[in-house]
Amino acid sequence: MFTESAVAVAALAVAYVYWRFGRNAPFLPGVPFPASLHQPFLGVAGLLGSIDGCDRLFADAADANGMVSFRLLTTNAVSVLKAAHVRQVVCATSYREMVPILGNHLRKLLGGASLLLLSRHEWKGHRRLIAKAFHWQSLAQMVLTMVAVAEAFVDVALQTAGGASVDVAPLLKLAALDTIGRCAFDYDFEALANGTNDVTSAFEFLLNEAKRRGFDDTLHPASLWYDLPTPANRRYKREARILRSTLESIVVARMSDHATTKHDLLGSLLAAAADESSAVTPTTLADNLLTFLFAGFDTVAIALAYAMHLLSTHPDVQAKALAEVEAVVGRSGSITYEAIGRLPYVYAVMTEALRLFPPGPGTSRTLEADLVLDGHSIPAGTLVYLPIWEINRSRLNWGDDADAFRPERHVEEGASDESSSDRAFRMMSFSAGPRNCVGMRFAMLEAVVVLATTLRRCTLTRSSDAPPVTPKISGILQVPANGVWVRVAPLPPGA
Repeated sequence: MFTESAVAVAALAVAYVYWRFGRNAPFLPGVPFPASLHQPFLGVAGLLGSIDGCDRLFADAADANGMVSFRLLTTNAVSVLKAAHVRQVVCATSYREMVPILGNHLRKLLGGASLLLLSRHEWKGHRRLIAKAFHWQSLAQMVLTMVAVAEAFVDVALQTAGGASVDVAPLLKLAALDTIGRCAFDYDFEALANGTNDVTSAFEFLLNEAKRRGFDDTLHPASLWYDLPTPANRRYKREARILRSTLESIVVARMSDHATTKHDLLGSLLAAAADESSAVTPTTLADNLLTFLFAGFDTVAIALAYAMHLLSTHPDVQAKALAEVEAVVGRSGSITYEAIGRLPYVYAVMTEALRLFPPGPGTSRTLEADLVLDGHSIPAGTLVYLPIWEINRSRLNWGDDADAFRPERHVEEGASDESSSDRAFRMMSFSAGPRNCVGMRFAMLEAVVVLATTLRRCTLTRSSDAPPVTPKISGILQVPANGVWVRVAPLPPGA
């Protein structure tokens, strides 16, 4: 009798858990809910690991205006594609509720004061301070350093390629690391010159570990608990000490040196904090310098790699961009902040590459109040997923040639039927609204400097036997699975 009762209670408990957490039921009348794409307890989580899976959910299953509802693990969620709806969402809330497991790994990597992990009032204070550090006057003084790194990248690319094809993606990562180190806290990683050292190795290991623990071996006990005495955990602590001690020693030295002013991100942060009489600690500054390193390392390199691929396969665009560079700075003139502002077509090339191949395939917001979208009342607490890859390529936003590489669309007047208030939300590569990428202007400045430097020194072509460029989702990033192979050769005189 006892056994039968225990079995009955267990069955009821299982049924309740399934009813409460495991079932996938429509919750938003009038909005498509693709039940066949769901799995018990997981919802659509299995689809988010591939671009094809995301396309099936966010584009194919959406209604005519780009909306679809679904369950993500145990959370009710909707996604939107149309620029007007994106604008409504990102302007309604800057709150983003992170998946607890992923949040834990990012907190271990970046620290508790990282802007990426903060929300509400605490986020606003840090965001305001960091935004001041990215003022145009600060950026203008970083261009000379960006140009020096870009020239070094071209030297290494030409030497490595020897007129043949080279995978530009890893070289661009080294360049991005050098640029961020020197522009953010006046530290030379010497990545392009030497490839690796203790600090760069530590950074790469910690990035890879965050991905492995957060996405590949998510539920393995050794991934969840960092204090378990495993080889991976011991190495994690060792590498974290190397990176953290390097950053914190730089910060402490700078905070104690009141006689020297340096025009880098750390110097601008300290100046902004002084202006606001804001008490910042070395740990807080180190957390956010590490966040900037984390956010700007892979992303800029990935975007530039795709831009070079697109230029190599579109010689007409490459010729037009080169002509603009030669008209503004020639082949040996100084590339300055002012000159970059006179390269709208090169800027458009970079923007179009980011539109077609956004390094971050998606982001989200969590509604803090009810929101009406396209006539549907979305309740507070709903997760609104913003599928950046699909938004950027949606015909709702870009017309019938949405999948085509056409930089002109970013410089043509009246190129869209969208209202001016919605136009900025057709492309979400840097997110949008109050919680957009705080380093967006830095990233675009760096990218355009690299492109302009490369164009006036090199020709980029693609070999017929080069591996295919295949985007794939890797953790929170979209990356080229086979690298990006481009034939890099010196630009002939007078070409």
